Amino acid sequence: MLRVACYERVSTEEQALHGASVEAQTEALNAYCTQHSLKVVDHYTDAGISGGKPAFKRPAMSRLLEDVKAGKIDMVIFTKLDRWFRNVPEYFKVQEILDAHQVGWKTIHEDFDTTTPNGRMTITIFLALAQNEREKGSYRVKAVLRHKFSKGEACFGGRAIPLGYIKQRDENGVMRLVKDPETRDAVQAFWDY
Repeated sequence: MLRVACYERVSTEEQALHGASVEAQTEALNAYCTQHSLKVVDHYTDAGISGGKPAFKRPAMSRLLEDVKAGKIDMVIFTKLDRWFRNVPEYFKVQEILDAHQVGWKTIHEDFDTTTPNGRMTITIFLALAQNEREKGSYRVKAVLRHKFSKGEACFGGRAIPLGYIKQRDENGVMRLVKDPETRDAVQAFWDY
């Protein structure tokens, strides 16, 4: 029976925006393993971790690679390629470790083939596109925050308001965060400190 490692990863914003929750990935991987009579060695879950982060700075990925080196795993499975990596150089570092220990990988919702030159090229192209999308998203968020900062607008998302502040419209009707008059002295003391 093939021994598999199930890898799940989601960054916080992806979980909220795209429904790629850890729970959904785990359910899909468990169902796949049952359907194909695969033995699950363990689930390796990096929740709230970017796909661009280096492999050895992801706790679950690091543990997975140590288990690969220890000979505990025959194959790694994950739902989609972008759950595995969104960084081409990091992918190749990990692939080198997997190759050295004759460990394959498979996506359960996509069809990739690492055994042919065309298959490897396709993977590289898909990873490059995922890396590009990650970098563009990061650039867009930074641009929005820079714009808000330059206009003196709040750079906080959602409904959360930092302690000591209140929302208030300025003379142009723009919603801004201002120091709460009731806690103004304490907030100023904090910033002074």
